[in-house]
Amino acid sequence: MTDRFRTAILGLGLMGGSLAYALRGFKDGIIVGYDPDEATQKAALKAGAVDAIAFLPEEAVKKADLVLFCSAPSGIFANMPRCFPHLKPGAVVSEICGVKGEMLRFVQQHLPSHARYVGLHPMAGKEIGGFANAEGALFQGAGFILVPPEPHDESALALLRALSAYVGAGRVVVNDAAAHDLLIGYSSDLMHIAATALVEEYPCGLSLAHTAGAFRDCTRVARIDAKLWRELLLGNAESITPHLDALAARLAAFSAALKAGDGAFIESFLSRANENRLRIDKL
Repeated sequence: MTDRFRTAILGLGLMGGSLAYALRGFKDGIIVGYDPDEATQKAALKAGAVDAIAFLPEEAVKKADLVLFCSAPSGIFANMPRCFPHLKPGAVVSEICGVKGEMLRFVQQHLPSHARYVGLHPMAGKEIGGFANAEGALFQGAGFILVPPEPHDESALALLRALSAYVGAGRVVVNDAAAHDLLIGYSSDLMHIAATALVEEYPCGLSLAHTAGAFRDCTRVARIDAKLWRELLLGNAESITPHLDALAARLAAFSAALKAGDGAFIESFLSRANENRLRIDKL
C-alpha cells in the first residue's frame, strides 16, 4: 500500500469531503484525510470517503504525493508550516482557497525547495457546509481555476489538470494569482456582497408570497458562512473594492435616473446589461 499514489486531504468539510468522494480511485491510489473534528473523522472513514484518517495534519502529509489543503484560509495558514517540513521530495501541494495572491506569497515563503505548488479553485459549493453535505458529484461541470506560480513545474500543473478532469470539471482555465483575484473579486466576492446587502435588511410585511424566482436567484448566496467569508473578503479586499465602487456608482446613477424619470437612461442601461449577459454565456 505504501507504494501506491497517496493523496492527503486536510479539511473534510463540504469541499474537502466532496473532493475525497470525487477522487476515489484517482491514480489507483489511496486517500488519507485529516480534520480537527473527531465526528467528521469518523463519518468520513465510515462513509468510505477516505481510506485512512490521520489525527495530526503533519501525519496526513507524510508519504503523500499530492497534498490538498481544504479548510478556511486561517486553517490553511496554520497547517502549512506544520506540514511542510514533513513533505516527501517531489510532493505536489495545492489548496482550494478563494484568494490566491496572499496564499502564493505565503507558500513561496514557507514551501521547501523539494516540493511543488499549484493553486486550485473549484468554482462549486453549497450554502450549507460540513461533511454531511459533501458529495462526489459536486464538481460535475464546474469551472476549475489553476493558479501556478512563475516559474512553475509543468508536471505539477499536469497533475492538477488530471485531478480536475477526474472529478468532472467542465471548463479548466489557468490564471496567475493577480488575475484570479481580480476576476473572482467580481464573479464571486461581489455577488456575495450584493446578495447579503439585499437582505441585510428587508421591508416590513415581506412574506414568501411576495417572492419569486428573481428574489431566490438574487439572494441565494446570502445564506453564508459569515466567519469564512469574513476571511475571504478581507483577504481579497484590494481586488474587490474597485468592483464594489463601480457597482455603487452604477446604482447611484440608476437611482438618479429613477428620481428624474429618465426612461431613456433606464432602457439603455437595461439593454446593455442584457447584451452583456448574453455575451457572458458564450465566454
